[in-house]
Amino acid sequence: MAKSKDDSRRKYRTEDLARSAAIYGLSDKFDIFEQVNLMGLDDNAMRIDAVARCLDTGWMIGLEFKKSHLFMSEFSKAIRQAIHYRISEINDKRFPEYIGCRLPAIALFPDWLGEHDDDVTSYLKESEGMRIVAEKFRVGTMREMNKGRISFIMGQAAIWHSSTGWTKNAESVLFGDIGFASVRKKDNRINPILPEYY
Repeated sequence: MAKSKDDSRRKYRTEDLARSAAIYGLSDKFDIFEQVNLMGLDDNAMRIDAVARCLDTGWMIGLEFKKSHLFMSEFSKAIRQAIHYRISEINDKRFPEYIGCRLPAIALFPDWLGEHDDDVTSYLKESEGMRIVAEKFRVGTMREMNKGRISFIMGQAAIWHSSTGWTKNAESVLFGDIGFASVRKKDNRINPILPEYY
């Protein structure tokens, strides 16, 4: 992994600092379960940093925490890892009713808006492009907004705000059919409305 020339430019210099900030910002709206076991497509055991279950809707999303990104390679590796988690199945005894199901979405925290360690170079367009591609796999980001608020960004649209909750399009973004390579199909995501999954 590329090393920053000046780590002081990272808001969160470690994953633990990012984890603490995210959990603090989400804990009044979500139950947070840390270190959740997953089973990959190749039957490899994995562990996502956390799963957040919304107190209002019961909807669940996976959370992956990283130190603040300063390079495209860091962000792209984080997205790739989140995609692997998204297509993996829950294999954790804390969620017996969801074993064998996939999380509806994964959110990376913190977001990356193209900042680089030299304060001159900007990869804003590249970061937007990566978010748009990641959205096809239902991978998004948690972005810090003004006054300590957090928003869940999927592609270019926010689907949840800490100040107002889920947006009108959140359910269709999280649980609707995915249009990818002109094929629409469902996977066995957790269905938040019925006590079943599909």
